[in-house]
Amino acid sequence: MLGVQKLVLDKIREMERGTIFFIDDFIGLGSPGAIRLALMELKKQGLILRPARGIYCYPRIRGEYSGYSMPTAESIAEALAAKERVRIVPYGDHAAFKLGLTGLQVSHLKYLTDGASRVINLSSEKKIFFNHTSEVKIFDFCNDTMQMVASAIRVLTEECLDAEKKRIIHKHLRTVPEEEFMKDITIPPAWVGKIMMDIWNN
Repeated sequence: MLGVQKLVLDKIREMERGTIFFIDDFIGLGSPGAIRLALMELKKQGLILRPARGIYCYPRIRGEYSGYSMPTAESIAEALAAKERVRIVPYGDHAAFKLGLTGLQVSHLKYLTDGASRVINLSSEKKIFFNHTSEVKIFDFCNDTMQMVASAIRVLTEECLDAEKKRIIHKHLRTVPEEEFMKDITIPPAWVGKIMMDIWNN
């Protein structure tokens, strides 16, 4: 066991601080059971963090006396998507908050995915939802801002887009290269695309 633990620790120390990893990343160093026990021991020693079941992190150091930084929920979601080779996109209130269209911080992060639906429990008050969608066009955006704006408008609806929200959306859309805007504007539903085009032109 100590041999496996040393091999696991040596590999972790080759990672950059802040890296999120999984048991599968240590295949070949020992049995899954031995690797799991090694990671549990390293967590007890305070060398790594475990944000959720089966998810580990080689944490960044906040300062000499202030301990380690827990990875963000967004970085955990992105690491899981990369591990499972699926695509994800923020949607609903999560997308609206990231764009600054609402000041109400969401307690749970919600993503649409072309992978399986699942829930990751980070704590009793923080979860990540991966909701499967068959609407594959939503993953065809070449610009992340266009993708998030379209997602936010769909949940807010046109009736809730007051002048201030339109001003914020306009500010975001103006960061999108025109070529990418013109390509992506054809992807969302027609009513969403019309709103985005009207805001872009004003």
